[in-house]
Amino acid sequence: MILREAFYRWQKGVLTIGLCLGISATGIGVSAQSRQGSISPEQTGSSLLETQLAKDQKVLSLARQVIATARYGTLVTIDDEGQPRTRIVDPFPPDDEFVIYVATKPVTRKVEQIRGNDKVSLFYFDADGRNSVSVMGRAKLIEDLDLKRQMRRDADSAKIYPDFPDDYLLIKIIPTRVEGLLPGYRGDRETWVQVGVNFEEAR
Repeated sequence: MILREAFYRWQKGVLTIGLCLGISATGIGVSAQSRQGSISPEQTGSSLLETQLAKDQKVLSLARQVIATARYGTLVTIDDEGQPRTRIVDPFPPDDEFVIYVATKPVTRKVEQIRGNDKVSLFYFDADGRNSVSVMGRAKLIEDLDLKRQMRRDADSAKIYPDFPDDYLLIKIIPTRVEGLLPGYRGDRETWVQVGVNFEEAR
């Protein structure tokens, strides 16, 4: 009985010493890493931000490729009864901030609908690659003469716009979100939610 109690006391003492040594070793390790800056919370947050920014840039780069391949898009506006309306358009390529322009006539229904509700979506579909891009944002109607002259393309011919620049209007789509089915990004398997990038509130 005495021997058994002595054994238990000895075993408890060994465990206690081992636990203390383990804690000390862990503390030493953490202190060394902290001195070296390898686990700094600021650096961890910075690394995560850099990783997210790199992913966003990749997603937007792939989205540009899909848009260039598809070329034509479907512009969705909302009429005065809340009904979405669609039509095929030939947009300009996205600029550095992913702003997209669409040329049209001032008398078209989409212009009237944008005046009533500036929320729009622009959808591109690449059938061969089975890729798609949705650009959601707010639209502004641009009537600046210098910009219209600067941006006019060969496709915006006198046959379509015989009274240029008076019958020529630019729709400026400022993105709030870009998402899609892209090469390497096929969406969530369960919910089908697509990969995307959020932008700041439309400027």
